[in-house]
Amino acid sequence: MLLMAFFLEAVLHLLYKQWASEESLFPLKNGLPGQILQAMHTSQIVLVDNAPKGTQLKLLLQIEGKHKLYFKPKRYQLSDVINGNIYAGFDRHNSEVFAYYLAIVLNFTWIAPSVIRKIHVNNDILPVATIGLKKTMVKNASGSFCIYGKCYYCKINETVCPDDKGQIEGAAILYLDKTFKIYKSPWRRSYTSKKMEWEKDNNFCKKVISTHSTKRLLNLIDVAIFDFLIQNGDRHRYEVYKGKIVLFDNGKGLGNPMVDELDILAPLYQCCMLSSSTWQHLEMLSGGSLTETVKLLSSFQQAKLATEDHYKAVERRLLKIYATVQYCIGKHSSAKVFKNT
Repeated sequence: MLLMAFFLEAVLHLLYKQWASEESLFPLKNGLPGQILQAMHTSQIVLVDNAPKGTQLKLLLQIEGKHKLYFKPKRYQLSDVINGNIYAGFDRHNSEVFAYYLAIVLNFTWIAPSVIRKIHVNNDILPVATIGLKKTMVKNASGSFCIYGKCYYCKINETVCPDDKGQIEGAAILYLDKTFKIYKSPWRRSYTSKKMEWEKDNNFCKKVISTHSTKRLLNLIDVAIFDFLIQNGDRHRYEVYKGKIVLFDNGKGLGNPMVDELDILAPLYQCCMLSSSTWQHLEMLSGGSLTETVKLLSSFQQAKLATEDHYKAVERRLLKIYATVQYCIGKHSSAKVFKNT
């Protein structure tokens, strides 16, 4: 057991030494992804605290080797449908993990590893909880300790409680202890009834082109495609490292499998440009292979990440992306739509 712990710590140490090549945020070769995920899934927790920032409850776990994980707790059953606007409800923990595998299949490699993990409140949290965390814990009617956390929207009457085994399930996401440049998204929402400029002006992209490089714009369009597939309409800002947008905060995906909010694709259909490599990769994923590959890669989790309705929705949305690209080709020609990067 000690040998295994030493091995997993060494894996994470190697991860940090190889941080962010020009191709990916984390190493993706020689079996390292699986070793990293295994370390995140099984390493002993030595400290638990409230995460320092954010709008929703999440914990900060320190594991062996002083490495850290964000922990977003389960708020919904997989079959729950989130009604309302595109950013309604709590974050979905399964969306964070689903997004990790989806990004890898799409060859969008600037995303933090994420796993489903269960932590026992009495065994894993209470013995190593900080004083600050304990102050945000209350007992429920059955005597179990529940957590309401410390965040912008955290409320004492909206707690996360353990299941009948004393465990809390959630997404464990590798904490990236680096400095990122933060930008407001040109296609951000107002979060009110007020419409933003991009929602009123179909020529909005001309203004974006005047202030953004082609490389950054193509990156934003890739992110829009990714967000459309999972229906994450909450990317009001984005973080950049080594010139690439990092896919943080994917918890608002997988809300309602029956709804496709097309305006998430606005960067694509307003700008009508796309990286040639992205298009080639998307074409290879037709006919159900996109979600089949996600299922295959995520089988390590030994936990269901989405309902069949959500998998069908992803495939349906992929067809709409194809249709949008064909619309752009018909309007401008392939030579003008596809860009080499």
